[in-house]
Amino acid sequence: MSTLLDAPLPERTVSRVLDTCLGICKDERVVLLSDPGSDLAVVAGLAEGLRERGAIPLIRTLTEIPMPGAEPPARIAEELANAAAGIELTSAFIGSSKARQEACRQGTRYLSMPAVIADTFRLGGPYDVDFDEIATTVMALARAWEEADTYRITTPAGTDLFGSVRGRKGRALTGVAREPGAYMAPPDIESGTAPVELSSEGTVVIDGDFLFMGPGPVASPVTLDIREGALRATEGDEAARLLEMIARCDDPRMGNLAEVSVGLNPQGSVCAVPMETESTKGSAHIAFGNSIAYGGTVNAVAHLDCVMQDATVHLDGVPRIVGGELVEP
Repeated sequence: MSTLLDAPLPERTVSRVLDTCLGICKDERVVLLSDPGSDLAVVAGLAEGLRERGAIPLIRTLTEIPMPGAEPPARIAEELANAAAGIELTSAFIGSSKARQEACRQGTRYLSMPAVIADTFRLGGPYDVDFDEIATTVMALARAWEEADTYRITTPAGTDLFGSVRGRKGRALTGVAREPGAYMAPPDIESGTAPVELSSEGTVVIDGDFLFMGPGPVASPVTLDIREGALRATEGDEAARLLEMIARCDDPRMGNLAEVSVGLNPQGSVCAVPMETESTKGSAHIAFGNSIAYGGTVNAVAHLDCVMQDATVHLDGVPRIVGGELVEP
């Protein structure tokens, strides 16, 4: 999609992205990845913000992305690896690609911001937050995940999922990627981990959205049955969005429960922008498929996120994350 280019993005939220999250310096080369579905106002606004800071924006347009995690062309992957930073503004998520991982290994700072639109930069919206201040909470929650042996997620809609996280690292997405090789996904602020393979059992009710699997949020809840750490059955009309994407991936590992996480952005909302929906404080999400970047061992071809609302997380049998807040035991 595109929006009117004569309405500039607010400088305050542009600064949050370029200065707070990415730490842009003069003369740095920054690759802006877009595709035909990108919001041109966002691409133009960030490019102009980079020029104002003395940096060099390199806008590179990809063709349509067939599935989350798809690889960019080799020439763009090489350019990304040689840049100081990259910002993903494509209409679908490609942050799990090998090209992105290699670029970060080479020292490229990277922000994954797929499908954000000009409204995502609104004052009072999910970019208009103090990322550095919230990072303290995110790190504390990551430590809570890491210190636990078991987890359980419940929601008023009917989710009741439990399993093992023993020995898994807590994952902290703060939105801040100022160090060489750092990877973040603002406005998404979250904390979670990859459950131990084969350990998770229960029911998940998705009343938020299936991210990058058709337009959302969901019109009616979808129930997912998880057994021995994998998707076994679904119920609900919009389950087809998830099942069709799994089929498109054509990888038997895509049923793997790859992630359990909670959203922590106090100004996010469940809406048509996947990254804002996933970030919403008090929400939780699971993912299927690839768990490598999340502390797991399954190297599937894609990573598919599914969001639920109003989650409570029990760690070692004790409610520890309620409404996006850490509760001391």
